[in-house]
Amino acid sequence: MSNTVHKKILPEYFDLVKKGIKKFELRKDEDDIQVNDFLVLDEWNGKEYTGRYVAEQVVYVLRNASQYGLMEGYCIIGFY
Repeated sequence: MSNTVHKKILPEYFDLVKKGIKKFELRKDEDDIQVNDFLVLDEWNGKEYTGRYVAEQVVYVLRNASQYGLMEGYCIIGFY
């Protein structure tokens, strides 16, 4: 069973995800996100939500990789 996780994203990064250029997010590992979950990125302009969003299916999650410079408590989420 997959879950849906909503996260805020700033406009400059939202546009890169929307265009298919940015295919990952570096985030605090606080939602137990897993492969096949859906990550919904809600555009946030610093004051309010803009109403734009993009939903991506998670295909990869990197955790516990301090040997690669990933800080404890953070994860990299890859999506299509």
